Amino acid sequence: MKKVFNKILVFSIILLISFSFIGCVKSIPDPTITTSESIKNVILIIGDGMGFNHLNNAKTYFELENLVFEDDYLCSVNTSSKSIGTTDSAAAATAMATGVNVYNKRIGMNGSKTLTNIMEIAISKNKKTGIITTDNLYGATPASFSSHTKKRSNYEDIIIDQANSNINLFVGQNSSKYTEYRSQFESNGYNMCYSLDELNSKKDSTKIVANIPNLKSIYNTNESNQTNFNLIAEYALDFLDNENGFVLMIECAHIDKFSHDNNLLSALFEVRTLIDIANTVYDFAFNRNDTAILITADHETGGLKAAKTKNDISNKLYTKSSHSSNNVPLFAYNCSFENVKEEVKNTFIFDICNNIVNH
Repeated sequence: MKKVFNKILVFSIILLISFSFIGCVKSIPDPTITTSESIKNVILIIGDGMGFNHLNNAKTYFELENLVFEDDYLCSVNTSSKSIGTTDSAAAATAMATGVNVYNKRIGMNGSKTLTNIMEIAISKNKKTGIITTDNLYGATPASFSSHTKKRSNYEDIIIDQANSNINLFVGQNSSKYTEYRSQFESNGYNMCYSLDELNSKKDSTKIVANIPNLKSIYNTNESNQTNFNLIAEYALDFLDNENGFVLMIECAHIDKFSHDNNLLSALFEVRTLIDIANTVYDFAFNRNDTAILITADHETGGLKAAKTKNDISNKLYTKSSHSSNNVPLFAYNCSFENVKEEVKNTFIFDICNNIVNH
């Protein structure tokens, strides 16, 4: 009898532990979206790895009193995925792109189920679409908005999906992998570019994929011959603007990469690039009532603490070299909500975009 009791006790403990790990995704009710039907364009800016203190420290270091988007602050974003522990960029970007929480490493898929992303929905509504990033275009964030595969390392699947995606504009860090698939892109009507000058010469194209070198921040004097990512953002806005509207995802990827190395100044230079791009995007949207802007992050990297003064800015402000479970900010311009929450789930970003695209 004692053996039976012990077996039942062990089974019960295992079951309890199992349930504690199921559903790592935090359940948070969404606000109600009431965005005006006049909005036809959505611009989503993602600072990969950018938490609240990345922005706070950038303001401190660059002595910026107020950011153009701070008055539009809505809430903080919970970034948990279905995996135990912290999210990775693949699961986080998939949540924002599809509205579904998935396990880490998944790109646009939930198990074996292919998920429809916001770009595919926008294309079905005859909107133009674009993805620009300082990362390789097969990186987890751009991939999640443009492809479907069970592992983020399946680069061939990602690139072939992108070639078949009908997304109008791809711009990312130079990679020889795309040259290998040039024929697939060109057979689907894409022009390929390898510099900003060449990109500017292709403005009359319908579809472009551009692989451009040196997309780290122009503020980083440790780098050389950087391409100004803000100029690419200006190009994308001009290229995509049309009467039916567009969806544009802009990723500043190196905030995450430098934070993994606990290289704070380089990370803050990348945040400054994001701030410049935000200024450009807001200039585009200010004098028109048809464009919504969302600024957020896929997750926080480094467990960064806030500096009190500029002299306190140092690598010692990092508390780890990996992703953290800290919430990230969401700023929303030209978006309206009822029953606004202090915290939302990252899938809510898809809900906002989807609401606008389906007006």
